[in-house]
Amino acid sequence: MHAEAGQTADFDVAARTSLRLGIAYGQNMWLNIPGDLMRVRATDLRHLARQVAAVRSEHPGCDVLADINVAIAGDARSARSALEKRTDLPADNTLLYVGTPVGLAGLVADLYALHITDGAVLIPLLGRETLELIRNEVVPELQTFLPVPRTR
Repeated sequence: MHAEAGQTADFDVAARTSLRLGIAYGQNMWLNIPGDLMRVRATDLRHLARQVAAVRSEHPGCDVLADINVAIAGDARSARSALEKRTDLPADNTLLYVGTPVGLAGLVADLYALHITDGAVLIPLLGRETLELIRNEVVPELQTFLPVPRTR
């Protein structure tokens, strides 16, 4: 980025923490990196960016993770079909991702790479099958996009 004399360039070169990934299932919560964080819920990406900016201004230095309701399957059509059959879905203001594990990994990686969030908390909507897909497909895929430490 180039800045004329007397002007400043607007970019952040500070070191970032590693991508943080969480899974919230029932009363259980798993995090790849322990530590303090703030969770944010939003209905869309624009609202998410505003929510994260507000949290960061009130809690500088704290990692901010987006809650994402997740319905994934081997293909997007199967994920949509399985989601349509559910009658007990939460009616809240949380981002919803319906698609494939690779697509979900891409969304999480993009949110992190664009400095929108420091990671995500995935909330499976389709039961244990979704947990297995996250563990067996989403996490390994994220590791191809970004360095995601398994533990600390």
